[in-house]
Amino acid sequence: MNFFWGMRGFGLQLVLLLQTIVDVQMQSFYDVPPSEYIDRTSMKDCAKRFYSDVGPYTGFYGAFGGFRALRGEFQHMVAIGWTRASGKIDYLCGGTLISKQFVLTAAHCAWDGDNLRPDTVRLGDTDLGSTEDDEFAQQIVIARLIVHPSYRASRKYFDMALIELAEQANFTEAVCSACLWQENHLPTGSMDAVGFGATGFGESLSPTLQRVVLKHLERDECDNRIAVNKRQMPDGFRADQFCAAGSGMDTCEGDSGGPIGVKLFNVGGALIPLVTGVVSFGTPCTAGSTGVYSKVSEYVEWIQRTTNLSLGYRDCTLESFCVGRPKETINVAYNTFYTKSRFGLLWKESDSPLNDCGATLIDYQYLLTAASCVKTSKGHPKFVISESGERAAISDVYVSPSYRAGRPESDLALLKIAKYANHQVYRPVCLWDRRSDGEWKSKPEFFAYGLEDQFDKFVFVTARNGTGCDEELVRGTDLQCFHNEVPLMPGVCWMDHGGPIIDQSVWGEPVNMYGIVSPLSRSCGSNLFMVDVTPHIPWIEAIVVGKRDQFLVFSD
Repeated sequence: MNFFWGMRGFGLQLVLLLQTIVDVQMQSFYDVPPSEYIDRTSMKDCAKRFYSDVGPYTGFYGAFGGFRALRGEFQHMVAIGWTRASGKIDYLCGGTLISKQFVLTAAHCAWDGDNLRPDTVRLGDTDLGSTEDDEFAQQIVIARLIVHPSYRASRKYFDMALIELAEQANFTEAVCSACLWQENHLPTGSMDAVGFGATGFGESLSPTLQRVVLKHLERDECDNRIAVNKRQMPDGFRADQFCAAGSGMDTCEGDSGGPIGVKLFNVGGALIPLVTGVVSFGTPCTAGSTGVYSKVSEYVEWIQRTTNLSLGYRDCTLESFCVGRPKETINVAYNTFYTKSRFGLLWKESDSPLNDCGATLIDYQYLLTAASCVKTSKGHPKFVISESGERAAISDVYVSPSYRAGRPESDLALLKIAKYANHQVYRPVCLWDRRSDGEWKSKPEFFAYGLEDQFDKFVFVTARNGTGCDEELVRGTDLQCFHNEVPLMPGVCWMDHGGPIIDQSVWGEPVNMYGIVSPLSRSCGSNLFMVDVTPHIPWIEAIVVGKRDQFLVFSD
């Protein structure tokens, strides 16, 4: 196997591979050259050599799905009630619907002032004092209330509880579950808290759902704002608590147990609510008041164990697949990528992941990837793997002579495989040479991986030029930066380092490769960095066309 170091391309659009697409009709590799194989004299013959025989497209392509408009702004909001002897229901606490049968709330909401337990919940109702919006409201009896085992009413700690419903909620335009924030850190920026609490100190509870915009406060500021009662909080503020406040806004009496959180996009543009905290206590509800919240991420393990549910981002997004989810057009969307050229790299033949690093077919036997993908602590990769799971051994690895370990520039490598790719299944991309072809003709596309693996789709992320890129980092190098700030859910998408940056051509047209994805690219929602292939084309041609072995790092 040979190593060659080169640069890593950056694309104008990011493509997320969500699931292996199995081609059961044709094999990916041949042991002998195909019948039309002849030695190449130039890389410029790519379009004629590999795309002249493309027939009409017989599959389907296009963006996935669509959602009906959202009726309620906070479909996961729950009002927790106490039915009185008169039949009147007092809604004294809030909660968050986290599945069809469970509600997350505060432990101190397990009893009212008379030490009575709540017995009912109200879903999908944004005005408890009116029947006008009751078309989608659901009233469900509480079957069980589970208080965190470490909670003590005399303390302000472990203020977390779960409510099991007597019957499953029906997900509608007005009712849907939220996801649990899994990260140790809180989101940057503002968070929304919602509830039916009082709108001011000494005022009665609000019959209409209220929303306040709050920001997380650092621990020192929280200590300054809230005097700690040593009897109730002998350890001060704990890691499973946080403070938040807003400009003239705060959660108040009646908001207890309700959610504070953010809304972020999943792959495809659905806006998913993520609950970061549960309203616990705070200062009197006046201007400048501060609320204290139980930090949800510290309780995820207990919640999952108690409910016997898996509530990770993948499972939650599926559970929350409601017709009423708001959906926006963002630069991350499902689509079918109908020209295959991307392979995964394996370090052992028995390995199965496709997403350790990507490599792109540029000839019958040559693939382009990142030098940082082949110069690793595991050594160099030994096989490439197709989407159908077929393997081909890597015989030679070449690394760009300009590459320096630990540096992002010239992060390119060439791989030669011991077999020949079947270009009826995998078509080599054409290298876009800006010296002769001009500037890129369209926005680049990128490969990446997402959580929505129930779809046989790719997800495309389109990068946009604009402010927000670190120009100093790329100036005078073979790196390109594309602005791509998208508020995505954490962990729903990973960049395909070493994978291609291409243009999304229509069926039958050559697929042009602009570069490869640099490790400087962190996630599908952050700026994309590309190693431009143009400066490296002479080196690539010297090996692929000229059969030169200079800079050969490994040969099997």
